[in-house]
Amino acid sequence: MKKITAAILMLLTVLCVCSCAAVPPSTTTALTETDADTETAEVTAEETTDEGYVADLPSERFEGEYNILIEGTFWSPAESLYYEEASDDAVLDAVWQRQTKIKEQFGTQIMLTPENDTTSVLRRSVKSGDAAYDAIITRMPLIATSASNGDLMDLNDAEGLDLSKKYWDQSANAAFSIGGKVFCTGGDIINTDDEVTWIMMFNKKLAKSYDLEDLYTVVKEGRWTFDYFYKLLKETGASKENGDGKWDYMDSYALSTHRDMAYGFFYAAGLTFIVKDADDLPVLNSTENEKIQQVLDFSLKVMREDNLTLDAHKWVNAHPHATDLTYEAFTEDRALFYGEVLYYVPQLRTMDTDFGILPMPKYDEKQKDYICFVNPAASLVGIPIYQKVKENAKKSGTILEALAYYGYKYLTPAYIEKQVKGKSTRDEESIEMIDMIMQNRSYDLELIHDWGTLASSYSDLVFNNKNNYASVFKKCQTSAEKRINNYLKTIEKNLT
Repeated sequence: MKKITAAILMLLTVLCVCSCAAVPPSTTTALTETDADTETAEVTAEETTDEGYVADLPSERFEGEYNILIEGTFWSPAESLYYEEASDDAVLDAVWQRQTKIKEQFGTQIMLTPENDTTSVLRRSVKSGDAAYDAIITRMPLIATSASNGDLMDLNDAEGLDLSKKYWDQSANAAFSIGGKVFCTGGDIINTDDEVTWIMMFNKKLAKSYDLEDLYTVVKEGRWTFDYFYKLLKETGASKENGDGKWDYMDSYALSTHRDMAYGFFYAAGLTFIVKDADDLPVLNSTENEKIQQVLDFSLKVMREDNLTLDAHKWVNAHPHATDLTYEAFTEDRALFYGEVLYYVPQLRTMDTDFGILPMPKYDEKQKDYICFVNPAASLVGIPIYQKVKENAKKSGTILEALAYYGYKYLTPAYIEKQVKGKSTRDEESIEMIDMIMQNRSYDLELIHDWGTLASSYSDLVFNNKNNYASVFKKCQTSAEKRINNYLKTIEKNLT
Protein backbone atom coordinates (compact mmCIF):
# COMPACT_ATOMS: atom_id res chain seq x y z
CA MET A 1 0.00 0.00 0.00
CA LYS A 2 1.25 3.41 -0.88
CA LYS A 3 1.77 5.75 2.06
CA ILE A 4 2.86 9.27 1.23
CA THR A 5 5.17 11.72 2.88
CA ALA A 6 4.50 15.41 3.09
CA ALA A 7 7.00 16.11 0.32
CA ILE A 8 5.17 13.88 -2.12
CA LEU A 9 1.88 15.21 -0.84
CA MET A 10 2.78 18.74 -1.83
CA LEU A 11 3.34 17.61 -5.40
CA LEU A 12 -0.02 15.86 -5.54
CA THR A 13 -2.15 18.88 -4.64
CA VAL A 14 -1.95 20.43 -8.11
CA LEU A 15 -5.47 21.26 -9.26
CA CYS A 16 -6.29 20.20 -12.82
CA VAL A 17 -9.06 21.22 -15.19
CA CYS A 18 -12.16 19.05 -15.44
CA SER A 19 -15.65 19.49 -16.81
CA CYS A 20 -17.14 20.43 -13.45
CA ALA A 21 -14.29 22.36 -11.83
CA ALA A 22 -12.68 25.71 -12.24
CA VAL A 23 -8.89 25.81 -12.61
CA PRO A 24 -6.90 28.07 -10.32
CA PRO A 25 -4.59 30.43 -12.23
CA SER A 26 -1.64 29.63 -9.98
CA THR A 27 -2.01 26.03 -8.93
CA THR A 28 1.40 25.24 -7.51
CA THR A 29 1.42 28.08 -4.97
CA ALA A 30 -2.19 27.94 -3.82
CA LEU A 31 -2.76 28.62 -0.12
CA THR A 32 0.90 28.91 0.79
CA GLU A 33 1.25 32.68 0.99
CA THR A 34 2.38 33.97 4.37
CA ASP A 35 2.60 37.75 3.92
CA ALA A 36 -0.74 38.71 5.42
CA ASP A 37 -2.27 41.99 4.28
CA THR A 38 -2.59 44.63 6.96
CA GLU A 39 -5.25 46.66 5.14
CA THR A 40 -8.12 44.51 6.46
CA ALA A 41 -8.72 44.33 10.18
CA GLU A 42 -7.91 41.02 11.86
CA VAL A 43 -10.96 38.76 11.96
CA THR A 44 -11.21 36.43 14.92
CA ALA A 45 -12.23 32.81 14.95
CA GLU A 46 -15.24 33.56 17.15
CA GLU A 47 -17.11 34.79 14.09
CA THR A 48 -17.08 31.31 12.58
CA THR A 49 -16.93 29.09 15.66
CA ASP A 50 -18.22 28.95 19.20
CA GLU A 51 -14.99 29.01 21.16
CA GLY A 52 -16.66 27.45 24.19
CA TYR A 53 -18.10 24.51 22.28
CA VAL A 54 -16.54 21.14 23.15
CA ALA A 55 -17.37 17.92 21.32
CA ASP A 56 -18.23 14.80 23.28
CA LEU A 57 -15.36 12.66 22.05
CA PRO A 58 -14.60 9.28 23.68
CA SER A 59 -11.63 8.85 25.98
CA GLU A 60 -10.39 5.56 24.51
CA ARG A 61 -7.39 5.44 22.23
CA PHE A 62 -6.94 3.97 18.76
CA GLU A 63 -3.21 3.42 18.53
CA GLY A 64 -1.64 3.21 15.09
CA GLU A 65 -2.37 4.53 11.63
CA TYR A 66 -5.63 5.87 10.25
CA ASN A 67 -5.45 5.49 6.49
CA ILE A 68 -7.63 7.78 4.36
CA LEU A 69 -8.06 7.10 0.65
CA ILE A 70 -8.11 10.44 -1.17
CA GLU A 71 -8.05 11.69 -4.71
CA GLY A 72 -4.58 12.94 -5.56
CA THR A 73 -5.28 15.28 -8.49
CA PHE A 74 -8.49 17.27 -9.07
CA TRP A 75 -9.01 19.64 -6.13
CA SER A 76 -7.26 17.19 -3.84
CA PRO A 77 -8.22 17.42 -0.15
CA ALA A 78 -4.65 16.52 0.81
CA GLU A 79 -3.59 19.84 2.33
CA SER A 80 -6.82 19.93 4.34
CA LEU A 81 -5.87 16.64 6.00
CA TYR A 82 -2.12 16.42 6.54
CA TYR A 83 0.85 18.75 6.93
CA GLU A 84 4.08 17.58 8.52
CA GLU A 85 5.08 20.61 10.60
CA ALA A 86 4.00 23.94 12.03
CA SER A 87 3.68 26.64 9.40
CA ASP A 88 3.40 30.42 9.05
CA ASP A 89 0.48 29.75 6.70
CA ALA A 90 -2.70 29.82 8.77
CA VAL A 91 -4.42 26.97 6.92
CA LEU A 92 -1.48 24.60 6.88
CA ASP A 93 -0.73 25.34 10.51
CA ALA A 94 -4.34 24.57 11.41
CA VAL A 95 -4.04 21.20 9.68
CA TRP A 96 -0.83 20.48 11.57
CA GLN A 97 -2.43 21.49 14.88
CA ARG A 98 -5.35 19.16 14.27
CA GLN A 99 -3.32 16.08 13.41
CA THR A 100 -1.06 16.77 16.41
CA LYS A 101 -4.09 17.01 18.66
CA ILE A 102 -5.50 13.73 17.34
CA LYS A 103 -2.17 11.97 17.77
CA GLU A 104 -1.94 13.16 21.38
CA GLN A 105 -5.58 12.43 22.25
CA PHE A 106 -6.12 9.11 20.48
CA GLY A 107 -2.64 7.83 19.64
CA THR A 108 -3.69 7.90 16.00
CA GLN A 109 -1.42 8.89 13.12
CA ILE A 110 -3.24 10.28 10.08
CA MET A 111 -2.01 8.73 6.83
CA LEU A 112 -3.12 9.50 3.29
CA THR A 113 -3.19 7.28 0.21
CA PRO A 114 -3.74 9.36 -2.95
CA GLU A 115 -5.17 7.74 -6.07
CA ASN A 116 -6.44 9.25 -9.30
CA ASP A 117 -9.29 6.74 -9.51
CA THR A 118 -10.47 6.22 -5.95
CA THR A 119 -13.61 4.46 -7.17
CA SER A 120 -11.73 1.56 -8.76
CA VAL A 121 -9.21 1.37 -5.94
CA LEU A 122 -11.92 1.12 -3.30
CA ARG A 123 -13.91 -1.38 -5.40
CA ARG A 124 -10.87 -3.70 -5.55
CA SER A 125 -10.25 -3.22 -1.84
CA VAL A 126 -13.85 -4.15 -0.99
CA LYS A 127 -13.77 -7.21 -3.25
CA SER A 128 -10.52 -8.41 -1.69
CA GLY A 129 -11.73 -7.67 1.82
CA ASP A 130 -8.36 -6.25 2.80
CA ALA A 131 -9.89 -3.46 4.95
CA ALA A 132 -7.09 -1.20 3.76
CA TYR A 133 -8.80 2.15 4.31
CA ASP A 134 -10.39 3.56 7.43
CA ALA A 135 -12.14 6.31 5.46
CA ILE A 136 -12.40 7.81 2.02
CA ILE A 137 -12.46 11.53 1.17
CA THR A 138 -12.75 12.17 -2.53
CA ARG A 139 -14.47 14.31 -5.15
CA MET A 140 -18.27 14.20 -5.32
CA PRO A 141 -18.73 12.21 -8.56
CA LEU A 142 -16.18 9.61 -7.45
CA ILE A 143 -17.64 9.03 -4.00
CA ALA A 144 -21.13 8.99 -5.55
CA THR A 145 -20.04 6.08 -7.74
CA SER A 146 -18.61 4.28 -4.71
CA ALA A 147 -21.98 4.70 -3.01
CA SER A 148 -23.70 3.35 -6.13
CA ASN A 149 -21.39 0.34 -6.05
CA GLY A 150 -22.44 -0.42 -2.48
CA ASP A 151 -18.90 0.18 -1.24
CA LEU A 152 -19.81 2.65 1.53
CA MET A 153 -21.50 2.05 4.88
CA ASP A 154 -24.23 4.17 6.41
CA LEU A 155 -22.39 6.82 8.42
CA ASN A 156 -25.13 6.66 11.03
CA ASP A 157 -23.92 3.14 11.88
CA ALA A 158 -20.44 4.36 12.79
CA GLU A 159 -20.24 4.62 16.58
CA GLY A 160 -18.65 7.87 17.67
CA LEU A 161 -19.90 9.76 14.60
CA ASP A 162 -22.75 12.23 15.15
CA LEU A 163 -23.86 13.91 11.93
CA SER A 164 -26.23 16.22 13.81
CA LYS A 165 -23.30 18.20 15.22
CA LYS A 166 -22.60 21.72 13.98
CA TYR A 167 -19.32 20.72 12.34
CA TRP A 168 -21.15 18.49 9.85
CA ASP A 169 -22.92 20.23 6.96
CA GLN A 170 -26.63 19.73 7.56
CA SER A 171 -27.48 20.77 3.98
CA ALA A 172 -25.20 18.03 2.69
CA ASN A 173 -26.71 15.50 5.11
CA ALA A 174 -30.20 16.31 3.87
CA ALA A 175 -29.27 16.30 0.19
CA PHE A 176 -27.29 13.06 0.24
CA SER A 177 -29.44 10.98 2.61
CA ILE A 178 -31.19 7.99 1.07
CA GLY A 179 -34.08 6.60 3.05
CA GLY A 180 -32.59 8.15 6.17
CA LYS A 181 -29.18 6.63 5.47
CA VAL A 182 -26.15 8.81 4.72
CA PHE A 183 -23.34 7.23 2.73
CA CYS A 184 -21.34 10.42 2.20
CA THR A 185 -21.43 13.98 3.49
CA GLY A 186 -19.35 17.09 4.07
CA GLY A 187 -18.41 19.47 6.83
CA ASP A 188 -15.54 21.21 8.58
CA ILE A 189 -13.31 18.18 8.17
CA ILE A 190 -11.88 19.73 4.95
CA ASN A 191 -12.28 23.06 3.17
CA THR A 192 -12.69 22.10 -0.49
CA ASP A 193 -16.45 22.55 -0.14
CA ASP A 194 -15.80 26.13 0.96
CA GLU A 195 -13.25 26.70 -1.79
CA VAL A 196 -15.61 25.62 -4.57
CA THR A 197 -18.75 27.38 -3.36
CA TRP A 198 -20.04 29.43 -6.31
CA ILE A 199 -20.15 33.21 -5.76
CA MET A 200 -20.38 36.51 -7.62
CA MET A 201 -17.76 39.27 -7.48
CA PHE A 202 -17.86 42.80 -8.84
CA ASN A 203 -15.23 45.34 -9.90
CA LYS A 204 -15.66 48.44 -7.73
CA LYS A 205 -13.85 50.74 -10.14
CA LEU A 206 -16.18 49.81 -12.98
CA ALA A 207 -19.23 49.87 -10.71
CA LYS A 208 -18.38 53.45 -9.77
CA SER A 209 -17.79 54.46 -13.38
CA TYR A 210 -21.24 53.17 -14.31
CA ASP A 211 -22.77 54.91 -11.28
CA LEU A 212 -24.25 51.69 -9.93
CA GLU A 213 -26.42 51.68 -6.85
CA ASP A 214 -24.69 50.26 -3.76
CA LEU A 215 -24.93 46.54 -4.47
CA TYR A 216 -24.58 45.50 -0.84
CA THR A 217 -27.69 47.51 -0.02
CA VAL A 218 -29.49 45.87 -2.93
CA VAL A 219 -28.61 42.44 -1.52
CA LYS A 220 -29.63 43.31 2.03
CA GLU A 221 -32.97 44.70 0.87
CA GLY A 222 -33.73 41.53 -1.10
CA ARG A 223 -33.67 43.28 -4.49
CA TRP A 224 -30.65 41.39 -5.84
CA THR A 225 -32.65 39.30 -8.34
CA PHE A 226 -32.30 37.84 -11.82
CA ASP A 227 -34.17 40.79 -13.33
CA TYR A 228 -32.07 43.34 -11.47
CA PHE A 229 -28.84 41.61 -12.47
CA TYR A 230 -29.82 41.32 -16.12
CA LYS A 231 -30.81 44.98 -16.21
CA LEU A 232 -27.33 45.94 -15.03
CA LEU A 233 -25.69 43.75 -17.66
CA LYS A 234 -27.76 45.36 -20.40
CA GLU A 235 -27.78 48.98 -19.33
CA THR A 236 -24.22 49.59 -18.16
CA GLY A 237 -22.67 49.14 -21.58
CA ALA A 238 -19.84 47.22 -19.93
CA SER A 239 -19.52 44.87 -22.94
CA LYS A 240 -17.23 46.56 -25.43
CA GLU A 241 -15.32 45.28 -28.44
CA ASN A 242 -11.70 46.42 -28.30
CA GLY A 243 -11.53 47.75 -31.84
CA ASP A 244 -9.94 44.84 -33.69
CA GLY A 245 -13.22 44.04 -35.41
CA LYS A 246 -13.96 40.73 -33.63
CA TRP A 247 -15.43 39.60 -30.34
CA ASP A 248 -13.07 37.32 -28.45
CA TYR A 249 -11.63 36.79 -25.00
CA MET A 250 -9.61 40.03 -25.19
CA ASP A 251 -12.68 42.27 -25.20
CA SER A 252 -14.58 43.75 -22.24
CA TYR A 253 -17.71 42.12 -20.85
CA ALA A 254 -20.44 42.76 -18.32
CA LEU A 255 -19.85 39.26 -16.88
CA SER A 256 -16.80 37.03 -16.94
CA THR A 257 -17.39 33.37 -16.08
CA HIS A 258 -17.55 29.87 -17.60
CA ARG A 259 -20.11 27.19 -18.30
CA ASP A 260 -20.67 26.26 -14.65
CA MET A 261 -22.58 29.53 -14.34
CA ALA A 262 -25.51 27.60 -15.86
CA TYR A 263 -25.62 25.64 -12.60
CA GLY A 264 -25.01 28.84 -10.64
CA PHE A 265 -28.28 30.34 -11.89
CA PHE A 266 -30.16 27.04 -11.67
CA TYR A 267 -29.44 26.47 -7.99
CA ALA A 268 -29.66 30.18 -7.15
CA ALA A 269 -33.33 29.94 -8.17
CA GLY A 270 -33.92 27.34 -5.46
CA LEU A 271 -34.13 24.46 -7.93
CA THR A 272 -32.72 20.95 -7.81
CA PHE A 273 -32.91 18.16 -10.39
CA ILE A 274 -33.62 15.62 -7.65
CA VAL A 275 -36.22 15.94 -4.90
CA LYS A 276 -37.12 13.48 -2.14
CA ASP A 277 -40.34 11.55 -1.68
CA ALA A 278 -42.05 10.87 1.66
CA ASP A 279 -39.60 8.04 2.33
CA ASP A 280 -36.55 10.25 1.70
CA LEU A 281 -35.85 8.48 -1.59
CA PRO A 282 -34.66 10.39 -4.68
CA VAL A 283 -37.05 11.14 -7.53
CA LEU A 284 -36.72 13.40 -10.55
CA ASN A 285 -38.03 16.92 -10.12
CA SER A 286 -40.82 16.82 -12.68
CA THR A 287 -43.12 19.39 -11.07
CA GLU A 288 -41.00 22.47 -11.71
CA ASN A 289 -40.20 22.08 -15.39
CA GLU A 290 -41.91 25.36 -16.21
CA LYS A 291 -39.73 27.25 -13.74
CA ILE A 292 -36.64 25.38 -14.96
CA GLN A 293 -37.48 26.50 -18.48
CA GLN A 294 -37.75 30.10 -17.28
CA VAL A 295 -34.36 29.88 -15.57
CA LEU A 296 -32.93 28.31 -18.73
CA ASP A 297 -34.29 31.20 -20.83
CA PHE A 298 -32.76 33.68 -18.39
CA SER A 299 -29.40 31.88 -18.46
CA LEU A 300 -29.38 31.95 -22.26
CA LYS A 301 -30.04 35.70 -22.26
CA VAL A 302 -27.15 36.29 -19.86
CA MET A 303 -24.69 33.81 -21.33
CA ARG A 304 -25.41 34.05 -25.06
CA GLU A 305 -27.16 37.35 -25.84
CA ASP A 306 -25.43 40.42 -27.31
CA ASN A 307 -21.93 39.53 -26.11
CA LEU A 308 -22.85 40.28 -22.50
CA THR A 309 -20.74 37.44 -21.11
CA LEU A 310 -17.26 36.04 -21.60
CA ASP A 311 -17.73 32.27 -21.30
CA ALA A 312 -14.23 30.87 -20.92
CA HIS A 313 -15.18 27.41 -22.13
CA LYS A 314 -16.00 28.90 -25.53
CA TRP A 315 -12.27 29.54 -25.88
CA VAL A 316 -10.75 26.23 -24.78
CA ASN A 317 -8.89 26.00 -28.08
CA ALA A 318 -7.28 29.40 -27.57
CA HIS A 319 -5.90 28.94 -24.06
CA PRO A 320 -4.54 25.87 -22.22
CA HIS A 321 -6.50 26.79 -19.09
CA ALA A 322 -9.68 28.42 -20.27
CA THR A 323 -10.82 29.60 -16.86
CA ASP A 324 -7.70 31.76 -16.58
CA LEU A 325 -9.37 33.96 -19.19
CA THR A 326 -12.18 34.89 -16.83
CA TYR A 327 -9.68 35.70 -14.09
CA GLU A 328 -7.60 37.85 -16.42
CA ALA A 329 -10.62 39.77 -17.71
CA PHE A 330 -11.66 40.65 -14.17
CA THR A 331 -8.22 41.60 -12.88
CA GLU A 332 -7.56 43.69 -15.99
CA ASP A 333 -10.76 45.68 -15.46
CA ARG A 334 -12.39 44.12 -18.51
CA ALA A 335 -15.32 42.61 -16.61
CA LEU A 336 -17.84 44.26 -14.31
CA PHE A 337 -18.96 40.99 -12.70
CA TYR A 338 -17.05 37.76 -12.15
CA GLY A 339 -18.81 34.44 -11.49
CA GLU A 340 -16.51 31.83 -9.98
CA VAL A 341 -15.78 29.77 -6.88
CA LEU A 342 -14.65 31.20 -3.55
CA TYR A 343 -11.15 29.80 -4.10
CA TYR A 344 -10.40 32.74 -6.36
CA VAL A 345 -10.91 35.38 -3.69
CA PRO A 346 -7.45 34.82 -2.13
CA GLN A 347 -5.99 34.75 -5.65
CA LEU A 348 -7.27 38.31 -6.18
CA ARG A 349 -5.10 39.74 -3.43
CA THR A 350 -2.69 41.17 -6.00
CA MET A 351 -5.48 42.81 -8.00
CA ASP A 352 -4.94 46.59 -8.12
CA THR A 353 -8.63 47.45 -8.39
CA ASP A 354 -10.85 46.92 -5.38
CA PHE A 355 -13.53 44.27 -5.70
CA GLY A 356 -16.56 43.17 -3.73
CA ILE A 357 -18.18 39.81 -3.03
CA LEU A 358 -21.87 39.01 -3.50
CA PRO A 359 -24.10 35.95 -3.33
CA MET A 360 -25.76 34.78 -6.51
CA PRO A 361 -28.92 36.79 -7.30
CA LYS A 362 -32.30 35.32 -6.35
CA TYR A 363 -34.95 34.17 -8.83
CA ASP A 364 -37.24 36.98 -7.65
CA GLU A 365 -37.97 39.06 -4.56
CA LYS A 366 -40.44 36.47 -3.26
CA GLN A 367 -37.60 33.97 -2.80
CA LYS A 368 -36.47 34.09 0.82
CA ASP A 369 -32.77 33.21 0.62
CA TYR A 370 -29.81 33.78 -1.65
CA ILE A 371 -28.47 30.35 -2.60
CA CYS A 372 -25.01 29.40 -3.87
CA PHE A 373 -24.26 25.86 -5.02
CA VAL A 374 -21.25 23.76 -4.09
CA ASN A 375 -19.40 22.70 -7.22
CA PRO A 376 -18.88 18.90 -7.62
CA ALA A 377 -15.14 19.52 -7.41
CA ALA A 378 -15.65 19.43 -3.63
CA SER A 379 -14.80 16.26 -1.75
CA LEU A 380 -17.15 14.30 0.49
CA VAL A 381 -16.46 11.91 3.35
CA GLY A 382 -17.35 8.23 3.52
CA ILE A 383 -16.42 4.98 5.29
CA PRO A 384 -15.74 1.75 3.34
CA ILE A 385 -18.40 -0.91 3.82
CA TYR A 386 -15.95 -3.43 5.28
CA GLN A 387 -15.43 -1.16 8.30
CA LYS A 388 -19.03 -1.87 9.35
CA VAL A 389 -17.69 -4.37 11.86
CA LYS A 390 -18.45 -2.78 15.24
CA GLU A 391 -14.89 -2.22 16.47
CA ASN A 392 -13.68 -0.94 13.11
CA ALA A 393 -16.72 1.30 12.67
CA LYS A 394 -16.06 2.91 16.04
CA LYS A 395 -12.49 3.73 15.10
CA SER A 396 -13.49 5.04 11.66
CA GLY A 397 -16.35 7.08 13.11
CA THR A 398 -14.52 8.49 16.11
CA ILE A 399 -11.51 9.72 14.20
CA LEU A 400 -13.69 11.26 11.47
CA GLU A 401 -15.69 12.98 14.22
CA ALA A 402 -12.47 14.29 15.76
CA LEU A 403 -11.21 15.49 12.39
CA ALA A 404 -14.48 17.34 11.79
CA TYR A 405 -14.60 18.85 15.29
CA TYR A 406 -11.01 20.04 15.25
CA GLY A 407 -11.56 21.21 11.69
CA TYR A 408 -14.36 23.36 13.10
CA LYS A 409 -12.01 24.65 15.81
CA TYR A 410 -8.90 25.17 13.69
CA LEU A 411 -9.29 24.67 9.94
CA THR A 412 -12.49 26.55 9.09
CA PRO A 413 -11.51 29.69 11.03
CA ALA A 414 -8.07 29.61 9.44
CA TYR A 415 -9.49 29.42 5.94
CA ILE A 416 -12.66 31.51 6.12
CA GLU A 417 -11.72 34.06 8.78
CA LYS A 418 -8.01 34.49 8.13
CA GLN A 419 -7.32 33.36 4.57
CA VAL A 420 -10.48 34.67 2.91
CA LYS A 421 -11.89 37.39 5.15
CA GLY A 422 -8.80 38.61 6.94
CA LYS A 423 -6.31 38.64 4.07
CA SER A 424 -8.37 38.85 0.92
CA THR A 425 -11.52 40.94 1.29
CA ARG A 426 -11.41 44.68 0.66
CA ASP A 427 -14.37 45.83 2.78
CA GLU A 428 -16.51 44.88 5.76
CA GLU A 429 -19.56 44.32 3.57
CA SER A 430 -17.86 41.47 1.72
CA ILE A 431 -17.31 39.74 5.05
CA GLU A 432 -21.04 39.97 5.72
CA MET A 433 -21.77 38.61 2.24
CA ILE A 434 -19.49 35.61 2.80
CA ASP A 435 -21.38 34.74 5.98
CA MET A 436 -24.64 34.96 4.02
CA ILE A 437 -23.25 32.72 1.27
CA MET A 438 -22.09 30.05 3.71
CA GLN A 439 -25.47 29.89 5.43
CA ASN A 440 -27.41 28.85 2.32
CA ARG A 441 -25.55 26.43 0.09
CA SER A 442 -27.08 23.92 -2.28
CA TYR A 443 -26.18 20.29 -3.00
CA ASP A 444 -27.95 18.00 -5.48
CA LEU A 445 -27.74 14.23 -5.92
CA GLU A 446 -28.25 14.59 -9.68
CA LEU A 447 -25.29 16.92 -10.04
CA ILE A 448 -22.92 14.32 -8.61
CA HIS A 449 -24.56 11.18 -10.06
CA ASP A 450 -25.79 12.66 -13.37
CA TRP A 451 -28.45 9.95 -13.60
CA GLY A 452 -29.60 9.78 -17.22
CA THR A 453 -27.26 12.71 -17.97
CA LEU A 454 -30.02 15.14 -17.00
CA ALA A 455 -27.75 17.60 -15.16
CA SER A 456 -25.02 17.59 -17.80
CA SER A 457 -27.62 17.84 -20.57
CA TYR A 458 -29.02 20.97 -18.94
CA SER A 459 -25.54 22.51 -18.88
CA ASP A 460 -25.14 21.55 -22.54
CA LEU A 461 -28.34 23.40 -23.40
CA VAL A 462 -26.95 26.64 -22.04
CA PHE A 463 -23.52 26.10 -23.55
CA ASN A 464 -24.95 25.31 -26.99
CA ASN A 465 -27.61 28.05 -26.86
CA LYS A 466 -30.57 25.64 -26.93
CA ASN A 467 -33.80 26.25 -25.04
CA ASN A 468 -35.77 22.98 -25.29
CA TYR A 469 -35.67 21.68 -21.70
CA ALA A 470 -38.92 19.76 -22.07
CA SER A 471 -37.50 17.60 -24.84
CA VAL A 472 -34.26 17.04 -22.93
CA PHE A 473 -36.16 16.03 -19.80
CA LYS A 474 -38.28 13.60 -21.83
CA LYS A 475 -35.17 12.15 -23.44
CA CYS A 476 -33.34 11.72 -20.11
CA GLN A 477 -36.27 10.72 -17.90
CA THR A 478 -36.48 6.98 -18.61
CA SER A 479 -32.74 6.44 -18.31
CA ALA A 480 -32.51 8.58 -15.17
CA GLU A 481 -35.34 6.76 -13.43
CA LYS A 482 -33.85 3.39 -14.37
CA ARG A 483 -30.47 4.39 -12.96
CA ILE A 484 -32.06 5.70 -9.76
CA ASN A 485 -33.93 2.40 -9.32
CA ASN A 486 -30.76 0.41 -9.94
CA TYR A 487 -28.95 2.58 -7.41
CA LEU A 488 -31.60 1.93 -4.79
CA LYS A 489 -31.51 -1.81 -5.48
CA THR A 490 -27.73 -1.86 -5.10
CA ILE A 491 -27.83 -0.26 -1.70
CA GLU A 492 -31.09 -1.90 -0.58
CA LYS A 493 -29.29 -4.01 2.00
CA ASN A 494 -28.28 -0.77 3.71
CA LEU A 495 -31.81 0.63 3.58
CA THR A 496 -33.45 -2.19 5.56
